Amino acid sequence: MVCADGRHMLALEGWLANRDELSAALGLAAVTDDAIVAQVLLRWGSDGLLRLHGDFAIAWWDAVERRLLLATDRTGGRALFFHEAPGRIFFANIVSPLFAHPRVPRELDPEMVARAAFTASLDWEKTCFRGIRQLLPGQLLDWSAATGARISRYWRLDPGRRVRFRRDDDYVEAARDLLDLVVGEAMPHDGLLASMLSGGLDSGGIAATAARLAGSRPIHTFTVRPDPASPLPACGPGHIQDEWAHAQATARLHPTIVAHAVPASLESFEETTRSGFHWAGRPPIHLLPATWLRGAWTQARSLGAASIFVGLSGNATLSASALPNSLRPKWRDMPEALYAAALAASQDMPVLPHLLAFTPQWLRDLRARLPHGAPIWRRHTALREAAAQAIDMDGIWRSFHAGDSAASWRRRARLRLMERTAVARTMSTCQHFRDGIERRDPLGDVRLAEFCLAIPPDQFTRLGHDRFLARRVLSDRLPSEVLAERRSGVQIAEWFDWASRRRDWLAAELDGIEASALGRETIDVPRLRSILADWPADANTAEPRYGELMNLLGRGVAIGSFIRWAEGSNI
Repeated sequence: MVCADGRHMLALEGWLANRDELSAALGLAAVTDDAIVAQVLLRWGSDGLLRLHGDFAIAWWDAVERRLLLATDRTGGRALFFHEAPGRIFFANIVSPLFAHPRVPRELDPEMVARAAFTASLDWEKTCFRGIRQLLPGQLLDWSAATGARISRYWRLDPGRRVRFRRDDDYVEAARDLLDLVVGEAMPHDGLLASMLSGGLDSGGIAATAARLAGSRPIHTFTVRPDPASPLPACGPGHIQDEWAHAQATARLHPTIVAHAVPASLESFEETTRSGFHWAGRPPIHLLPATWLRGAWTQARSLGAASIFVGLSGNATLSASALPNSLRPKWRDMPEALYAAALAASQDMPVLPHLLAFTPQWLRDLRARLPHGAPIWRRHTALREAAAQAIDMDGIWRSFHAGDSAASWRRRARLRLMERTAVARTMSTCQHFRDGIERRDPLGDVRLAEFCLAIPPDQFTRLGHDRFLARRVLSDRLPSEVLAERRSGVQIAEWFDWASRRRDWLAAELDGIEASALGRETIDVPRLRSILADWPADANTAEPRYGELMNLLGRGVAIGSFIRWAEGSNI
């Protein structure tokens, strides 16, 4: 959009949530999102970014000052990548188009490729390509040929902010009002209403809220069911492999919900895996989820939906738990850690991790050096030892577990989860260019995130009650069997059968990784070959080895396959 008599040019990808509020504040009649954003920037400059809610990436050019502003929304609804060269800057909302320009090198960064092997070590501002970086959620880039790129944070969650009410019911009412607001503002004004619908609290809460707000307008929901061609392992007492019954129970409460069951299918595996490399400049964290979910995207799109609700951010906001056990506490945190252990015991959850968190680092290092010990990264990644040492993986792991000291210990884990969920969303939202349907995640809205971080932790977990806030908030819109459910839904319960059906492909990928110099230097191919050779007899014997087969072999192959794609050897 060109405006201000040609002085400014705006490129906007995304959508605004609070368009009515902004139109009223600006005195505008019914206008498009890009017209609203342009007026916000003309009136308030970059300070106006704090007024924008929704998912967006923005480029704002000033032809008089020869100055470019790039910005992304605050909670990861859109991605933006850039490459800076002397006197020039190149940017795009997915990575691949950057390589179309001859001045943008397509060169892998071995350090970042190694870091991508371990999710706890991901430095998301850098991609796996040298010189190509990503704006993090809530970042602003200010560029001119004279000054180059200057990056700043225009917003970050405030761990010191507090919201206090007198009664428990006040938190419930405030959360319900917020939920109605963010879902209502995220609903497309026309076209098909669509939502994912599992048997849990997050997508169920979104779909039910949308159904209440939409009046007689139907909402189509999509529930992925296990592949009917796959034998499943025995289901443990704490899990559900098929959530269709719970999804139907939610649909029965809301007559306007049109529920669709979508059987998972492995048919698009190779194409889905390789096509995903183009978008975010990084390998996928797991091999199978994109394929498992693709049937739902395809069916929603075939019915005419341009966007679909997802509940990705729910575990970090509305349905969060207050049971941190992965961050290192200080000794002054002992009372809170002991209380967290008591909370865990009341949920029949392991207590020991809360107590072992106080183990000093020297003792952890000693255990790792014992004959049967191993660094944590060794147990979870397929990296060669030299590649891990080159990036100081042990130091990265310790830093990851320290968290943000500006937050109290009981808030520290939730703050990190919120920030990492926002960054992870940027990878998910890149995928809608491939699948042709936009994901909208109202539970990631910044207003809901700020509220959930600011209220007392005991609103989320109390003795005998976990996910306490979500169960109370959603009690007026979800069925009792969903509200009372304590089991977890299993995504990709058929993983072993799917991996077995692609065993020849896994072996061929290992051959290709070994033929790549960077692949050999990064991935411990002999270790992965030994895992592949020691293949379990059936799904039940495979289940206890999930970490070895999927986190080591599966993720190792994903990274190696990404390396080969970037080098042009498996396009």
